[in-house]
Amino acid sequence: MEGKVVPAMTVQHSRSNAKSGRGTRGFSLPMLAVCLTVMVGMLGLAFDAGRMMIAKSEAQAFCDASALAAVHQMDGTQAGIQGANATATAGPLGTTKPNGTNFDTTTISNVTATYATTFAGTYDSYATASSNSTNSYAFINVAANVSVPISFLSVLPGIASSYTVSASAIAGQTATSTVSSGGMEPFMPDAHNAADKKNFGFTPGTSYTLKWGNGNNNTTCAGDQSFADPNPSSEHGYIDLGQGNGASSLRTLIEYGGYPNASSTPSSVSVGTDLSGVSGNRGTSIFDALANRAAQDSDTTSTTYAAYVAGGTGNGRRVVTVPIGDPSTWSGNGNGTEQVVGFGNFFLNTTYSGSSGAICATYIGPANMNGNSAGTSDGTKVYYNVLFK
Repeated sequence: MEGKVVPAMTVQHSRSNAKSGRGTRGFSLPMLAVCLTVMVGMLGLAFDAGRMMIAKSEAQAFCDASALAAVHQMDGTQAGIQGANATATAGPLGTTKPNGTNFDTTTISNVTATYATTFAGTYDSYATASSNSTNSYAFINVAANVSVPISFLSVLPGIASSYTVSASAIAGQTATSTVSSGGMEPFMPDAHNAADKKNFGFTPGTSYTLKWGNGNNNTTCAGDQSFADPNPSSEHGYIDLGQGNGASSLRTLIEYGGYPNASSTPSSVSVGTDLSGVSGNRGTSIFDALANRAAQDSDTTSTTYAAYVAGGTGNGRRVVTVPIGDPSTWSGNGNGTEQVVGFGNFFLNTTYSGSSGAICATYIGPANMNGNSAGTSDGTKVYYNVLFK
């Protein structure tokens, strides 16, 4: 049998395919190396960029929480600024559990706080803000810088081994002229000087009378011992913030707040509002309600407001907001009316007892509904703490 003859063209084609396969294999290896390098680079970029984004988010959360917690303490005093700065730099939970980055395993240590009287005003350093015994600072800017290690991209030329991310937040005390969402106590201390629109003649740190005892000018509170009230006795009881004159309503309001509100009469309180008095001493139940309110605080041992601030463990339940009245405007008997001239924050005693005596509390300063007091010179408004940015 004769052998099969393979055409020359076929042989040549086979050799050509063999050479082509070797060329393809030779090209694929470098291409694969390039692709793997690009993929690893993209993974490294995603890892490092993701890490920076997480650190940025954690730093921002730290600044937001610290600023809002710090402004709570800015009550117009040097101690208030000192406490605010400690909170701002350590975080709202303090040095025992500071906020941090890297899933709370690394403490944020590069933190600065600056202070201003207005949102758009000049922000002073801590050294400047804390230099005086009193101040009017109402805004704080907390800024933090966090160094993030670069694990993959640092192999590239010009890329450092770490990158710094920054965050900042401003919190401040915003004013309102009208209180209509609860938060006040049913007492109205008599202004010693109605023309003083900041403290109304009161001295911060001094005890004044929330409710007077039986008889004209019957009080044991130090700040009122020499006060000559123009309308003694009759206006020295409780006030109606919309809760009515029932003893049960008074007790509930003292312990838990809630008045005035949209459904009450009055539905709001502002300077110039005439508030009705609630006559009668109401016995031991009112003193017990005040004792219960004071016991809701996490600091029930500090006997002075200064010690309360320095301790830093209170939750604010011993700080109450009340309207301040002009005693010269009182008209009527026990259930007459008196005009509101401003608002103030007072610090409750550790406990209360009795049946018909005076009820005392320490004046702190202008009213702040969710802070110790307002670092402001205007006591005719009520302030709330707000995170601005």
